[in-house]
Amino acid sequence: MQQTTTSAVAGDVVQLVAAARNGDANAWRALVARYSGMLRAKCRSYRLSNEDVNDVVQTTWLLAVQHIGQLRSDDHVGGWLATIAERECLKVVRRRSRETVSGDLAEMDLPGVQTPSPEREIARSWLTRVLPTLVGQLSASQQVLFKALTGMPEPHYADVARMTGRPLGSIGPSRARCLARLRVLLEDREIDAGFLN
Repeated sequence: MQQTTTSAVAGDVVQLVAAARNGDANAWRALVARYSGMLRAKCRSYRLSNEDVNDVVQTTWLLAVQHIGQLRSDDHVGGWLATIAERECLKVVRRRSRETVSGDLAEMDLPGVQTPSPEREIARSWLTRVLPTLVGQLSASQQVLFKALTGMPEPHYADVARMTGRPLGSIGPSRARCLARLRVLLEDREIDAGFLN
């Protein structure tokens, strides 16, 4: 009986992944519902703040949407997502290790203190589906920059500058303008764009 149940669950996951790959929004919602808890737990094992956990989970889903076609085995989507999340967690840990801690320790965001609201999770899920359309509304140069910044596992400004033919010093300001434009596009759809900060 257990083996039959396990096979049914694996078959369900394979069907969801195939549908998501074909752009089925309901399949993406089901995958988000099924795996977001696991991704959050993975992030918390790295002792990230709630804000960083939210960022990593959002980035994981964004990368999943962009690279679902590269998934070699649909029934291993959970492990694939966990690997993406782990890489993103390591980036955060490395970045945090280079920062200097200052300020009032009482104001620090401690892991496990606050959980995201269901509304925020719905907004993130919606953003995952709508982001490709919004990116399509950016200028051609902003689309190239956005894809360069999100298309690499660890985008370094020097690599992005080479790929896009832009001066190195322009990448950060151009990135900021690109994100500001995405915020405006989101706000035009009457969605709170605060989670793009």
